[in-house]
Amino acid sequence: MENTQNTVCNSAGGDGAERITGLPLNTEMAVPAQMHPNQTTEVPEICPRLAGGDNSQIQSEACLAERDAFRKKLEEAESKLSALHQATNKQNDSGDLNFELDKLKLNLENTKIALEDRERRVANQESQISALTKQVSSLKEVVAITKDMLNIRNTEMKNLQENVDKMETKISEERERHNSMLNKMNTAVQLNADLKKEYQTQLRLFQDLRGKYEEKVELLSEENKALETAVQAQPAQ
Repeated sequence: MENTQNTVCNSAGGDGAERITGLPLNTEMAVPAQMHPNQTTEVPEICPRLAGGDNSQIQSEACLAERDAFRKKLEEAESKLSALHQATNKQNDSGDLNFELDKLKLNLENTKIALEDRERRVANQESQISALTKQVSSLKEVVAITKDMLNIRNTEMKNLQENVDKMETKISEERERHNSMLNKMNTAVQLNADLKKEYQTQLRLFQDLRGKYEEKVELLSEENKALETAVQAQPAQ
């Protein structure tokens, strides 16, 4: 059975694509297979480019899957390397085997480097997710505090509005009472003017009557004197 290790991974934000191409091996016979320099098989991306900070969780999961795939490829490469070591001890054509061994070592080293890079990326993604989670938690706390403050402010505004309404009601009642008092005072002033006018009229009438009475008394006194004089004069005759 021939196994070929070919891995291509384009990670988000990377400078380029890393290609690790292995050689076909006959692991059952432990005999090196013929090399095909132009034969390469690309594996589809395991960790595709993801856009936007909202997909950081999905990107982290994809990179974790990619890391596991690299580990699997690394284990396969190590098993092939072990098979090549065994084949080297059994075959006479050590030149081809050494070439394949060096090639596989290079592929193994590249795989290790790629795996370390993916692990660093996963750790970075996890730290970013942790930071974003803390930020979301902090924002939730800020929103909750803001809501509480708004509720307190609304309660204060409601109480203040109630107090203002009560004050306006009292002011309106006091204004009505003041207007009523002014109306009563105006009425009293008008009545006082009418009474004064009536008093002056009655006083004038009384003075007129008094003058006429005095005149009448004076006339009666004169008549009385005249009668007395006439009575005194009669016996003398």
